[in-house]
Amino acid sequence: MQKMSVSRRGMLTGGPALAGLATLPATAAGRVERLKITKVELFKVAVPMQPDIISSPELGPDALTEFPSVPKFMIKIHTDSGIVGIGETSRGLKDADVQRSADSLRGKNIFDMNLARIELPGRSAYSGFEMALYDAAGKAIGWPIYQLLGGLAQDKVQVNYWCGRKNPADMKRAAERAVKGRFNGIKVKGRPGDPIVKAVEAIASVSPTLKVTVDFNGYHKTTAEFLPIGRGLDAAGNMLVIEDPIVKNDMPGYRELRRVLKTPLALHLGSAKAMIQAIKADACTIFNTGPSPSMASFVSNCYLAAAAGMAVWHGSGHELGVQDAAMLHSCAASANCTLPSDILSHQRVDDLIVQPIEIRDSHAIVSSRPGLGVDLDEDACRRYKSA
Repeated sequence: MQKMSVSRRGMLTGGPALAGLATLPATAAGRVERLKITKVELFKVAVPMQPDIISSPELGPDALTEFPSVPKFMIKIHTDSGIVGIGETSRGLKDADVQRSADSLRGKNIFDMNLARIELPGRSAYSGFEMALYDAAGKAIGWPIYQLLGGLAQDKVQVNYWCGRKNPADMKRAAERAVKGRFNGIKVKGRPGDPIVKAVEAIASVSPTLKVTVDFNGYHKTTAEFLPIGRGLDAAGNMLVIEDPIVKNDMPGYRELRRVLKTPLALHLGSAKAMIQAIKADACTIFNTGPSPSMASFVSNCYLAAAAGMAVWHGSGHELGVQDAAMLHSCAASANCTLPSDILSHQRVDDLIVQPIEIRDSHAIVSSRPGLGVDLDEDACRRYKSA
């Protein structure tokens, strides 16, 4: 894939952009920049997980057991050029809030909008509409979204297998699936009281080279509470990263854990302000900085981390295929996104896109098609329609 150096402003308003637009079909946005939004369609969906992915039942109920049943919206933005952009919101949004944002876009020309700071009446569905607008703009000028985000830094993105909180026997099965799928690593969840060290040892019994990321979601309150667990994970010998082991605002605690433990520590932070505080406190060596930011702010956060010499990965709320594609373009535009990102729509019973994202040898392959590079499966959206 050839890298391009035209700026987005030049791309949308200058000579090079017009030259590219002139080669597109008559229905595409052209010299008069016909990309006016005529209609926004919303599909409210809930898609189940495949079996044996989420937490072992005896470990107790948690958000991981509930999230597949929480609805989200798939978005289709229609324009007067005939170009359609698609997006996907996060879960659990109010219908009225999503509809209000949809209504606010009707009649606007996408080429007149600042896609890095989209004006919407609320932020709850921001990322979904951002995807759809970038998708339409990319299709209009013939560029994949990673080019709109600054250019291609990597044409494949490392990814992990994933599972929830598991007992050792269930974790062993998950590890076997990860090895069968030719993944290099597996990300798992842990809480106080879980047999997490034994579960990580069960992974090592399947493959000692399968590297493990454990996300504790900040449930441990103090370093003293977590330290025996951290030392047990160190001793297992197959750890890649420990994420959010204690409450996130305990910067001295993170600094102490960094001093004592061998396994690198990561903080899951979505705002640049919080990342700067963690960098100043020397609290971690890695950031998970998704999925809270938009595509544009994820790339911006990656630049911030790179300036501090730190690598990142893109986390997720276990999304469907459209949002996974958006995340993949964000990662592709970020040279320091080198830790395994959570591209996980393959673990749903349906990803709601026509062709699934290709995962080969623990890497998701970045599409070079214009826009997101994926197509919404509307039949599947209807099958998984939610009230």
